[in-house]
Amino acid sequence: MKKRRPITDEDILLTEALIAGSYARMKLSVVEAPSQILLGSLGKTVRDHPLASAAAAGGAGLLLYGILDQMNRHSAAKEENVKRMSRPDMTTELLLQIIPLVSPYIAGYLEKAIRSKA
Repeated sequence: MKKRRPITDEDILLTEALIAGSYARMKLSVVEAPSQILLGSLGKTVRDHPLASAAAAGGAGLLLYGILDQMNRHSAAKEENVKRMSRPDMTTELLLQIIPLVSPYIAGYLEKAIRSKA
């Protein structure tokens, strides 16, 4: 068996310091990793296609608003036992009238962006 030098208090303190530093670096990387992944790929896409990203975000927002509005409207109807359907609110009516006007412009922009990248 090989002879080893005895372990001193300095060795223990150095080992504890190394473990604490390693743990701190691991904790930092675990906290920063999701944001780096998200900002890396998503950020590059947004920088490359800013208007398409804005249009997609706006469309997703309108869709989510419509879904939530429908859910709230149906739950309120159930609570009040309303027999007839209520008329859509003014915001929904405006959105339904604006979407056909805006969609050709968005489609044209997306088509230009795709052709310029190809």
